Amino acid sequence: MDRNPGRWPGRLFLPISLALVLAHCLASDAPTGERAGLTRREPPASGGAYALVPDWPALAPEVVLGETSGVGVDSHGHVFLFHRGEGPSILGLDPSDGSVLVRFGEGLFENPHGLAIGPDDEIWVTDTLRHQILRFSHDGALLQTVGVQGTAGDDLAHFDQPTDLAFASTGEIYVSDGYGNHRVVRMSAAGEPIASFGRAGSGPGEFELPHGIAIDAQDRIYVADRGNRRVQVFDREGRFLTAWGPEIFGVDSRAWGVEVHGDRLYVIDGGHMDPSRSGFAQLTRLDLEGRVEARWSRYGEAPGELAWGHDLAVGADGAVYTAEVRIRHRAQKFVPVAE
Repeated sequence: MDRNPGRWPGRLFLPISLALVLAHCLASDAPTGERAGLTRREPPASGGAYALVPDWPALAPEVVLGETSGVGVDSHGHVFLFHRGEGPSILGLDPSDGSVLVRFGEGLFENPHGLAIGPDDEIWVTDTLRHQILRFSHDGALLQTVGVQGTAGDDLAHFDQPTDLAFASTGEIYVSDGYGNHRVVRMSAAGEPIASFGRAGSGPGEFELPHGIAIDAQDRIYVADRGNRRVQVFDREGRFLTAWGPEIFGVDSRAWGVEVHGDRLYVIDGGHMDPSRSGFAQLTRLDLEGRVEARWSRYGEAPGELAWGHDLAVGADGAVYTAEVRIRHRAQKFVPVAE
């Protein structure tokens, strides 16, 4: 494990001594390396809202990302990636050029999935094959695990392939639990499970793979209900408020990840699970009433396109960072275009 103590107030350059090599993932999300239905195209127009930052991140040649499943931004603007390749699974990057500032987590994970930045800039992640939540200090010390390693279950002591997590203003933690349980688990600020809501199904408050989760300043909870092709909204007690689906995001769209930044909701659509179909993968910015303000990107492997966009995060400056699990195994950065 490589660590750099403190908050890295300046820009640091750490030696990279271990190569990260592309690895096949045992994930539920998809097989890797398929290219059916994809053709090289020019980068997509952003509709005047966002522009791709070319050649970001500027990783050293020996740093090779695996499937990149999670991304988050801390209070200092550092960008954390969670990926499924060999070597350290968590990378902390300089937001300006994407160079590696810190890395840790080598050998700990079975299938990296979600990443969120918690209070005090701690790094929280989910591992769907460990069936656990893991909490790290800002510089990479493992502080806590929640759930029973390698054992799935549907009681409050267990998870079944948890996908993501988010933090309420109270410090409570909400986990989308996920591939197996189709529910949201509510935990105390100390990481102790308290209650859960949701079950498998397609009705209000039911889920078919809750894949991403975010919380706004009023503690409304936004869940990317991927299999049901919608985002559902709840209050902090788990009471259903509303849902936004194909009428907002488009036919066959699938919300894979959600992020709240200020009074805006950002959604990443991973695209249709059939890799030969295109035209659905995009990024959407909405207000918190579900009104669309901006859309950009599309399905593909060219710069600015998305091949199974898996997660997203937003920096204080409005930059949008994305993580992909198919073909390119990459992170990308988009910046707002002044109107």
